[in-house]
Amino acid sequence: MLDEQCIFPKSTDKSYVEKLIANQSKHPKFIVPEFRTKSDFAIVHYAGRVDYSADQWLMKNMDPLNDSVVFLLQNSGDQLVAEMWKNAEFASLGMTDQTDYVFGARTKRGMFRTVGQTYKEQLSRLMKTLQNTSPHFVRCIIPNYEKKAGVINGPLVLDQLRCNGVLEGIRICRQGYPNRTPFHDFRRRYELLVDRGTIPPGFLDGKETVKRILAALEVDASLFRIGQSKVFLRSGVIAALEEMRDKELQHFVIQFQTCCRGYLARRAFKKLLQQVSAIRIIQRNGLAWSRLKDWNWWRLFAKVKPLLEVTASEQAIAAKESELKSLRDTLLQKEYTLSDYTTRIEQVRFLGFYYLNMKRENSRLGNFLTRI
Repeated sequence: MLDEQCIFPKSTDKSYVEKLIANQSKHPKFIVPEFRTKSDFAIVHYAGRVDYSADQWLMKNMDPLNDSVVFLLQNSGDQLVAEMWKNAEFASLGMTDQTDYVFGARTKRGMFRTVGQTYKEQLSRLMKTLQNTSPHFVRCIIPNYEKKAGVINGPLVLDQLRCNGVLEGIRICRQGYPNRTPFHDFRRRYELLVDRGTIPPGFLDGKETVKRILAALEVDASLFRIGQSKVFLRSGVIAALEEMRDKELQHFVIQFQTCCRGYLARRAFKKLLQQVSAIRIIQRNGLAWSRLKDWNWWRLFAKVKPLLEVTASEQAIAAKESELKSLRDTLLQKEYTLSDYTTRIEQVRFLGFYYLNMKRENSRLGNFLTRI
């Protein structure tokens, strides 16, 4: 509508406001002030009511940046100025391709663009970017106007939270069931909070499992709803369950640490006992050596003992040689017996073969005699 008024030669700001009131006066968000001295109309935005004065709107809408000025600033020798105007568009000529936009008609190449059209195109590109991406918005809250640390202006902060929609979001969350979790995820995460006998091993019904868990935890029925595949929880229930889960996990971790530390302490104590026993054995041997080292019989025993060990080794070698000889004799005897058995087997095979031949000959002879 503002662009249409800019096309008409005799249009004024007043005629634009009158046409706007005539077309939008019935809209619930459009307000016409009773005394139009400071503002011509008001619009109730999400953040609140905003009063507007249409003074010089038509002239400002027809006042785009000069192409020469934009080109000059883009090619400025000052790096900061060139960076600021790097993405600026030429307002007099459509420099972009012909595209359809969400707001208003498309702008053709070579047509004059007003400030309103430029704003709609920029807003359209922004909306397309938001639709094609996954934006994360960060809401910045100003604590006070003085920019002082540790000072919070309560009404100012509440007004910002109200305008940002934070309070409305909190209200909606409290009234509904903002937290929803599939049955298997809920069971996997919070089954450890109930006793082992609450859910039998191998029980696969997710809906009944969630009901048993919530009943065992004594959660109020007004704080949750059971769906077909998910459980819906009011605000604060998940936080309470997570706190209980953290405490339970902390208890498990403490028990595990206790077992590990006990095992390590017992192993260290056992090793210490072995070391003490070894030290005592060394002490006894050292004390015995200090007492016996000057005894002549002990010296004789120390000299004779290696000889005894050599004699014992020789006796062991002789015993092994005798055993080896006995095994060799046994092996020869077994080989002789095996050879004898082999000869007998060959004789039996020969006699069997001879018997079969004689049987065949007798059969042939019998057949021949029968024919005669």
